[in-house]
Parts: sequence; C-alpha cells; structure tokens
Amino acid sequence: MRSPLIGRLAPALAAALAIVFAAGLSACSSGTSGSNSSNSSAADAPELTNITVGILTASDDVTVQIAKDEGFFAQEGLNVKTVTLESTNAATTGLLSHTLDFTTENYVGMFTEEHLVPNLNLRIVADNTQASPDLYVLMVPKNSKITSVAQLKGKKVAFPALGFNFGSMAADILMAPYHLSSSDFTTVPLPFSDAEQALARGEVDAAFTTEPFITISEESAGDRVLVDMLGGPLAGFPVSCWGTTASFVQKYPKTVAAFQRAMVKAVRLAASNTALVRQELPKLIPTMKPAIANVITLPTFNTTLTLARMERVANVMERLGALPRGFDVQSMFYPPPPGS
Repeated sequence: MRSPLIGRLAPALAAALAIVFAAGLSACSSGTSGSNSSNSSAADAPELTNITVGILTASDDVTVQIAKDEGFFAQEGLNVKTVTLESTNAATTGLLSHTLDFTTENYVGMFTEEHLVPNLNLRIVADNTQASPDLYVLMVPKNSKITSVAQLKGKKVAFPALGFNFGSMAADILMAPYHLSSSDFTTVPLPFSDAEQALARGEVDAAFTTEPFITISEESAGDRVLVDMLGGPLAGFPVSCWGTTASFVQKYPKTVAAFQRAMVKAVRLAASNTALVRQELPKLIPTMKPAIANVITLPTFNTTLTLARMERVANVMERLGALPRGFDVQSMFYPPPPGS
C-alpha cells in the first residue's frame, strides 16, 4: 500500500524538483567551478580545483571538517567550500541548480526523490553514517503525559521536513503494531535547532531530533526521550551519504574520484578516532560547546559504500509503499575507486 504522505506530497515535490531539473539542463554552468579545469596539468589531477559541498550542522557531517583539517582534500588537489543547508531537502535542488557539486544526503530522502522525478539520475559516491542507539529520537517535554507512540494520534509532531523521510518512515514502523502511522499525527516542519523551543512553547507535542539537540534539550529544559526511532528493526540503519549527479560524474570523473578518496580517508579516521570527532564538532557547529561535544551520542561512521546497504534501505521503503517493488538502486551506486 502506498504511503499516505507520499500520495499527498509526491506531486508537489516532483514538480518543484522538475522545475529545477529543467533549469539545470538549460544552464550554461558546467558545475560551480568549471573555470578551474585549466589549472590541472597532471593526467590524474581533478578536472576542478574548487568544489562546493552542501552540509548540515549535524554530527554526521563532521567528516567534511576532518577532511579539510587533516589535509585530505588538499592532498587530492581540491579546495572545498562548504554551504550549510537547512535540511537535505535543499541538497538535491543545489545539485540540479549547479550551486553544489557534492552534498550530504540521507538515503531515504534521496531514494524518494529519485523515484518521484523522472531522469533525476542521482549518484551516491561515498557512504557516511548509520544509526547509533539513541541518536535519532522523539523528544517530549518533561511534564508530557505522552508515554507511548500510540498516544501521538491527533498530536503535533515536529520533523525537519514534510513528506516521507527516515523520521516518518521510522514512525510508520514503530506505530504499525498500534494500527497507526505517521499520517495519524500532524507533521510540523521545523529544523532540528528549533524543535526544543517549539516544545517549550507548546507548539508541538513531540519532536523528532538528533544530537547535539537531544543533549541540549535534556540539559536545558529537562525534555525526555520518548523512543529511540532507529532502534529495533532499524538498528544500524544506513542514514547519510554523499551524493552528486550522473552528469557531474560523467563530466568530471577525476574530480569525483578525488572527492571519494578524501572522504573515505575522513570517514575511516572518524570511525577509529572518536576523540578527534569530538574535537572537530565545535568547528563544524560553532554553537556547540566543547562540553556538549564531549558527551553527545555520536553516529556510527561507516567506511564502505556497498550495494547491500543501499538495498536494505530500499527494501524497507518498498514494504511501506514508499517505493515500487524492484526499485533500481544499482544505477545510483557509484563506489569509490579500488584501493581508496
């Protein structure tokens, strides 16, 4: 059965992305940094020296900060400018409008867009994170009478975006035993950073959020975790990755390979050195105090992009009716070069 949220929001999302897609096809720009191609003379050097990468102010994307500070991008001949996005909904729009060359993506949102927009042709070029216990949760105010997801029926719940995403997907799975789904509550679109204040003002009854906002809400307002959204059947679920478009891969394959090599190094380092991750987080998120960085739950950094992980996401989405049976994830799979 098709997800009710997909049914309601697919036309709007598809139309919005299709407009940007059409504009992108007719644009003269060949990427955000096409003028830099003449700077590279070595046969294996990237076609572009300067690239623009979309990121979120979330712990997942600390890998880009690590790649910059550890010199991994520089080693590959890349100068990286980062652009902070409000949510991954803006990521694909940035790729299609040529304001981004690469961007953080979440698997669920990326697959949804690829399904809804014909000939979108997104490519996943590097893995990034998977869920850790209690990393993505529903928070409620400390005095809330809500003690179960079954009590969310008729309530207002904050999510970073409308539509089908990994938060609403998790809600559908957790609420299924009660014969409920995310369509039984009202979704209020709010960035993670605004959810705590919305809870305090009573504008929402619960909020889907992640670190560092979980720890901040607990310490500053006494908010409590209602449920770990990506536990149980979704334990270790693939969450974030790095993406671009097929046209960018075709036009700048050496630039893509250079980005992939740098990100593989960064993710491996993040996976093996949590002290460094905690040190780098306040650089990525200036509002995060080192004391908070030292205690928050960190994502699990996954070092290898595999088709099996992508298929796990697609299989769950297919069971929920968010994707058609046999959705083609292989065409989106563009793994790093051998030996990266």
